[in-house]
Amino acid sequence: MDYTFQELDQKFLKSNFLLYCVVLLLIVKIAVIGVSVNFPKNIFFADITKSALTNFINQGRADSGLRPLAENQTLDKAAELKAQDMIQKGYFSHQSPEGTTPWFWFKTAGYNYKYAGENLAIGFIDSKEVYNAWYNSASHRENILNPNYKEIGTAILSGFGENKAVIVVQLFGSVESAKAPANPAKTTEQIEQNVAENAQPENSQLILSQSTQAMYNYEWILQNIIYGFMVVIGSTLLLNIFINFSVQRKGLILRVVIIMALLFSAAVINKDIIVQIIPHTITI
Repeated sequence: MDYTFQELDQKFLKSNFLLYCVVLLLIVKIAVIGVSVNFPKNIFFADITKSALTNFINQGRADSGLRPLAENQTLDKAAELKAQDMIQKGYFSHQSPEGTTPWFWFKTAGYNYKYAGENLAIGFIDSKEVYNAWYNSASHRENILNPNYKEIGTAILSGFGENKAVIVVQLFGSVESAKAPANPAKTTEQIEQNVAENAQPENSQLILSQSTQAMYNYEWILQNIIYGFMVVIGSTLLLNIFINFSVQRKGLILRVVIIMALLFSAAVINKDIIVQIIPHTITI
């Protein structure tokens, strides 16, 4: 059976196969984004890494004209000790039930601080969300932008509570010089004022740092396929409208609008949108 050009165009636009392909593109786009942020077996997940958090912190400091913080292994150890203690004893606070303060962990790890601060987080999905919550909190931001700090240490551990949530401990500091401070009591008081906390237990699990460059390439390929579909479908519809328009084609136009809306959704959806959709609670 022979078809005219217009009939072939209409057959293409009316094809269920075209609709299935578009829906599949949307599903694949969501799946690729999901893999890039490491979905776990349940709906709650965490993609939080030391390097990402440190980069966000240093970028925020650079934007404020401050020098970057250097990662310090002793501070990393102090943060890990604090995180382990919170997991083992089931508390989420700067001070343990026994009254142990954050500064105990600095000393235990062997970091002789002059200035020190601590930020805590739990119940978050990715590094950017942790950083944004800290930066949007005045007390947390005070630690991030404190010009007295020179070094940073971070611990990210899973296993808090029944939900095995991920807990984040980030410590800031600068070492004590050989000369003792003139007024130690005042220094301690100043340190206590720099403490900031962020506590809200939530389902989560630890995802270790790993490369996601391949996922980003897949997203780029999918994005171009989606744009290609939009161009082909839009062009085909316009040809039908201008070459042989009829009232009967109104149903076809509606169908194409629906397909284009699905393609647009596939084009704009990204990791940030997925993160916002996932149900989780953040409290500062």
